[in-house]
Amino acid sequence: MEVIMKKIVLLTVCLFTVFSVFAQGNTETTDNGEIVLELARFFGDPDDSLMDSTDLSKANSEAAAVQILTNIFNKEHAGSIRVEKLGGSEWGSYYDQLNTTFASGNPPDVAVMHQTNMPAYASRGLLVDLEGLLANQGIQMDDWTAPAKVAVSYDGTIYGSPFDLHANLLHVNVDIFNEAGLVDSEGVPILPNNVEEFYAQAEIVRQKTGKLYWVEDATQFPISYRLFHSLMEQQGVSIVDTDSNTVNVNTDAGRRALEFMNERFSRGYSDPNLDYTGAQQVFMNGGAAIELNGTWVVDMYNRELDFEYRAMNFPALMGDQKVWASSHMWVVPVQKEKDAHYEAAAAFAAFMNRHVYEWAVGTGHIAPNMSALEKLAEDNVPQRANYARTASIASTFPPVLNYAMIETIIKEEIETCWLLGVPVEEALEKAQKRIEGVIR
Repeated sequence: MEVIMKKIVLLTVCLFTVFSVFAQGNTETTDNGEIVLELARFFGDPDDSLMDSTDLSKANSEAAAVQILTNIFNKEHAGSIRVEKLGGSEWGSYYDQLNTTFASGNPPDVAVMHQTNMPAYASRGLLVDLEGLLANQGIQMDDWTAPAKVAVSYDGTIYGSPFDLHANLLHVNVDIFNEAGLVDSEGVPILPNNVEEFYAQAEIVRQKTGKLYWVEDATQFPISYRLFHSLMEQQGVSIVDTDSNTVNVNTDAGRRALEFMNERFSRGYSDPNLDYTGAQQVFMNGGAAIELNGTWVVDMYNRELDFEYRAMNFPALMGDQKVWASSHMWVVPVQKEKDAHYEAAAAFAAFMNRHVYEWAVGTGHIAPNMSALEKLAEDNVPQRANYARTASIASTFPPVLNYAMIETIIKEEIETCWLLGVPVEEALEKAQKRIEGVIR
């Protein structure tokens, strides 16, 4: 209830401030017939030198890549369609601000959205069915990967144009693995294939190098939730079964997952007190063999680390090889008396889907189109071949209307095990009851 009240207060405040973040006004048509589309997105802003750039060679971050691609679209459609970015929201506050535009009756014409957030909007009739519109733009939906198709669909309808899959990876210090004798004949790190091998490798690394085996953000962002999700999916159990509307947290699969997560800390193979920046710095400074983090850091690590670095697929520790993933997509909000502009909005969404290769090259994210994945492999883009399999083992959360609350509950409860010493059974029982209260 406290979380809900905070969101209500924040939403009320945003009603009075939203247009300082998102530009005022509706979709416009200029005197010369040019359609002006309002675009809501996060990703931040690049430096000023790139705000008008169309040079894709400079697209080396999310902010730079999305801005440059938008600039290219505007150049190609000069005189007919122009996209204007609204605000520069950080992803942490983006949805509160986006919700305010819907509440005020002036949603943007195109918006970026996560796969986990989309169902809450689609279920309320706030998003346009894009299947026909994208087909009109020449988009070949059979080129989308299976996880991408699942990500943009809700209740049998396509509501998004996929932009990527972003997932957890293992970021590996090859020098430490080599020192520990845990590489194959070609010098590639040998990852564990089950929990027992994980502990065996962790002890070898400690004995031979004195370094931590594994680091992750264990206190700040929901990295712990994402690991829990991955381990549950590897056991063939979803956190929430949407068919039966049941919660599977306080189960044998949940206990196996959380006991393993907690024991890594109790055995001293990882540091339970690290936040996102702390874990990243330990890894970047050469203090750990592995960091659990996402696709979004691959290029930065590849450029900046002074040891041999390799991005790798998350291994099968508890059964099938599955790993947490989400998706960025472009959606078209339903507008009042603006049907004529949906084609223009779909043209932008389709353009971005046709340029997922450039987005993947610039960000490290996984392209949602099979043709783009093939081209990435052919072009030998650094590190991409090392985690290409993640495109097929990616496991997104089932479509629910209150994902954010479920994610927060799991993060809060499981972290009490290593931060407060709460028994695994108690943490799972509390998480189970709280989530049941949310989905009922």
